[in-house]
Amino acid sequence: MTEREIKLHVPDQAKAGIARQLRTAKAKRVTLQARYFDTPSRELAGAGIALRLRKEGRRWVQTIKAPGADPLSRIELNHLRSAPELDLSLYTGTALETLFANLQSPLCLRYETRVTRLVLLQEGPIGSVEIAYDQGALFAGELELPISEVEFEHVSGDIQHMFLLAREWAEKHNLILDIRSKAERGDALAGLALTTTTDASGQTVVSTVANPNAGQLFRARKAGAVTLKPKVDATQAYLACINECLAQIIQNTAFAAGVDTQHANQGLHIEYTHQLRVGIRRLRSCLKLFNDWLPPLPEANLKVLRAAFDQLGMARDGDVVALVVHPQLKLAGLPDLRMPRQSARGPKPSVVAANPELQTTLIDLMSHVVQLGDQWQKANLESATQPIRPMLVKRLNEWLKKIGKKGSKFNDLPIEAQHDLRKEVKSLRYCLDFSNDLLAKSNVSGLRKLLELVQEELGDLNDLYTAEIFYEPMTEKQPQAWFAIGWLRGAQAQKRLLAQALFKQLAKAGAIKTR
Repeated sequence: MTEREIKLHVPDQAKAGIARQLRTAKAKRVTLQARYFDTPSRELAGAGIALRLRKEGRRWVQTIKAPGADPLSRIELNHLRSAPELDLSLYTGTALETLFANLQSPLCLRYETRVTRLVLLQEGPIGSVEIAYDQGALFAGELELPISEVEFEHVSGDIQHMFLLAREWAEKHNLILDIRSKAERGDALAGLALTTTTDASGQTVVSTVANPNAGQLFRARKAGAVTLKPKVDATQAYLACINECLAQIIQNTAFAAGVDTQHANQGLHIEYTHQLRVGIRRLRSCLKLFNDWLPPLPEANLKVLRAAFDQLGMARDGDVVALVVHPQLKLAGLPDLRMPRQSARGPKPSVVAANPELQTTLIDLMSHVVQLGDQWQKANLESATQPIRPMLVKRLNEWLKKIGKKGSKFNDLPIEAQHDLRKEVKSLRYCLDFSNDLLAKSNVSGLRKLLELVQEELGDLNDLYTAEIFYEPMTEKQPQAWFAIGWLRGAQAQKRLLAQALFKQLAKAGAIKTR
């Protein structure tokens, strides 16, 4: 069967209110203990599959889950067991039989969960949703990770009921959208807590890592690859791209808001903010790439994303000045300066990420893509679709030509026009990544490298412009800040010339071709 659920992290301050609301509604209390299995080299996790034995009250249930049609969907098979022992013969005659037969190593216990659950069936006029509030922990080796989440699982009727409930609870209790499963979190925990070696007989031995560094548990979620088939249509391609963008945005938003990252160092938190903004940029590029071919996202949602992007940019700009540009200036001879406090640079990224308006917007966007996918599935059964590849390539070439022409006179452009062109370069690069499976590798690989060089130079130039804006107000009371202004303007002039030379190469790169 296929399950669909949306998961929200429950911060400490929201726990009592949620428990009270569910108990008032006569929610049922259940104790759950689960054991998750995989090979030492994570062969199941690598395929997106989770295998567990779970004690539900007095009974044991063996469950396997695999990826579904969208980020909120999972294919799930459940079998009652008389004892807490795996039985892989249950999958005989299914596609899973081949998977297990081809495993390179035996299955072993990787991590466990112990959870107390309050569960309630919420029936509404358009559908039924099961609400499950979990409190407990994940355990692997010497490490444990708290579980504090509420899940909304679609049971029957309109899927919109699930999203409406999740939105209502997120807004009421200040919850954080986190679409990772317990299996994903547990796999990461086990990866840090356990290590594998090979003994003299060639057997793999799993052992516990002593004093693992929990601060390195969760890295920022970077951009992932988009897989597109040759005859993919506009809706399929759009869904593949926007789902990838949303996964990056949602995960880094949760990390930036503090979910599982209480012990992360400053560098990791800076990277969460950076990758969150990259995800929003990629989403904008995705919308631009498919503009006119699909219905636009609600303007209210886009407005919230823009506001979050700008607020996070203030923190990002401060980090760039403090950690990148200022050290360069000190090496160049900058006299001592009194630097402004961090509070003067805008709200903290954790506050921006946890903002209920942003969280409900992310839920709205997930609702959009899930429902669009359902509509496509239904329509695709009834009629043939038109491949998107020729239209994508035409659009990409139009952008490439336009960027090359503008950039050839980059040094003469006003700063605002330079900034706009930088955004166009980023957008083209992201869209090349989205379309990669449809394009000729020999043609695109060189173009992508050239775009990366252009983007790097423009990024450095933007940092220098940002730093000038940062230091300029200091000159009134700290004349020594003029040293920074002079050095920055000289560096800017060099970067502009380098960027213009690269743009001229870009103008001669030739047209993008299909496979």
